[in-house]
Amino acid sequence: MVSAKMANAQASPRKMPKLDAAATDNGDSQDVLEQIDLIQTQLDSLNDQASDEILKVEQKYNQMRKPHYKKRSDLIAKIPDFWLNTFMNHPQIAALLDEAEEEVLRYLTQLTVEETDDIRSGYKIIFQFKTNPFFENAQLVKEFSMSESGEMGTTETKISWKPGMALTEKSGGDKGKLKVGSKRDREDPFSFFSWFEDNSVGGDEVGEVIKDDIWANPMQYYLDIDEEEEELEEDGDQEDEDEVEGEGDEGDQEAE
Repeated sequence: MVSAKMANAQASPRKMPKLDAAATDNGDSQDVLEQIDLIQTQLDSLNDQASDEILKVEQKYNQMRKPHYKKRSDLIAKIPDFWLNTFMNHPQIAALLDEAEEEVLRYLTQLTVEETDDIRSGYKIIFQFKTNPFFENAQLVKEFSMSESGEMGTTETKISWKPGMALTEKSGGDKGKLKVGSKRDREDPFSFFSWFEDNSVGGDEVGEVIKDDIWANPMQYYLDIDEEEEELEEDGDQEDEDEVEGEGDEGDQEAE
């Protein structure tokens, strides 16, 4: 996926410093600096063109990914508690969940991330739930949109909590204060659903984690696969195969 920084990269104006007379060497240094500045301007232009081309490629492949996402979602829906286990196995998201929210996520049947067509403007996360004792909504959507000033704002579905089941009433004015990945005490009021209801302007680390990490490869977290351990196991298997092949070669040589 194209990063916002790359997609919005623009050439920044530079001021040409003036050298004092003693350092100019009859103007040669100033001429060299002007030539360097010209080359840098050309490089900035190429970087802007590259960003545009990368964006076009990413838009093309986003469309190509959609049918695969649909097939994956249909299969995931057949596995009980898939998204609950995926969230609980992700260290950053698990830090937000309390026991009541874990119970709510048992009813989560589908998770979808949709980026805007131009990718730069934002994305939305769609949570689909089966009938549950906590709220009336079948679908909850949190949308992230880039403003003209370049700040990310959000809009959210209003959760229709059933009587006595509003999990975020205790959150008060402390929404959004916890940084993703930091450990929280069970008494800390910030939680997964208070994140969902928070519409403060600025970066959203939870949204980015869901979009770029969980949505990209949910199986990794559902199965609780540690990539480093997996690589070590693969390296160990390769070493075992090499040893077996080596022993076989030695046996062939002895037989000869």
